[in-house]
Formats: sequence, structure tokens, C-alpha cells
Amino acid sequence: MKLFKKFVFLIFAISVFSSIYPQRKDIPVEEVPFAVIKVLNQYLKILSESPTLEDCAKNIYPLLGGGLLSSNGKKVSSDTIQFSLKKDYNNVKFYSVPAEITRIQLNKNSYDGFEKTYIEGDIYKIWVKKKEGVAGMPAPIPVIVPKNDPEHPRVISTIGSL
Repeated sequence: MKLFKKFVFLIFAISVFSSIYPQRKDIPVEEVPFAVIKVLNQYLKILSESPTLEDCAKNIYPLLGGGLLSSNGKKVSSDTIQFSLKKDYNNVKFYSVPAEITRIQLNKNSYDGFEKTYIEGDIYKIWVKKKEGVAGMPAPIPVIVPKNDPEHPRVISTIGSL
């Protein structure tokens, strides 16, 4: 009887855990909305063509969302500029622009940010290949399609991987 109760509890715990956390799955590039690929390539283009990090931050602001923005959501946060964006800005030269995609992972019904920067929707985590002859693994760039504004995807959170 005790073994049966443990089994029932285990099944219950697994079902609760799987319903709380969003499902992630790899998908082909053909299933990614055009607007997501467009934002990804705009992001890489701005990184690669901006003469300074400050120009990059100003030009890239409309593409960003969630935790990359200041608490009021009206500019790129200073921490993002100093750390994540600076790393992407310096390292984009090692990656293919426009993006040569190696993998896409879809995370349904997810979110990023807090209060004024909160954004909810499906996240496409897109791995971008390095340029020919450059050693290393592809880097992921997450792009969210907001539920309340699906025509305007945003690059969110874990930039700085380039």
C-alpha cells in the first residue's frame, strides 16, 4: 500500500511540474514567424554596423524587451549596455550576418521582465552559426512574440552569448 501511495504521489508531482513549466521543443526554421527572423537579422545588423556602443544602444532599443530595458521601459538599461550588449557588440564579428540558423527551440507561453517591462508570449531561442573559419559553437539569441503585440517581436534577456 505504501508503494502505491508513493507511485501516485510521483505521478502527481510529475504532472504538476510539467504543467507549471513551459514546454520547449526544437522546431524547423519554416515554423518561425517571418517577423521573428526579421528582428533577429535587424539585431545582428545594428550590432555589426554601429560605429560605437552608444549608437548601438540607441538604435537597438526598439528591438529589445523585458529585462534588457530600464525599469520604466523607456531605454536600454545601463547594466545591459555595460555587460550583455557590449559583449554582443564586440563579438558579432565572429557570427554570420544575416543569421545562419543552426537550431531553434520554441518555448510556448513564457515571459520576461518585471512590472513595466513585463512581456508575455512565445520565445524562439535561435542559435546563430559562427562565420566560416571561426572556431566555436553557435550562440543563442532569444526572441519573444508578445501575446498583446504579435507583429512586433522583441529580443529579450540572455543576450551577451555572442
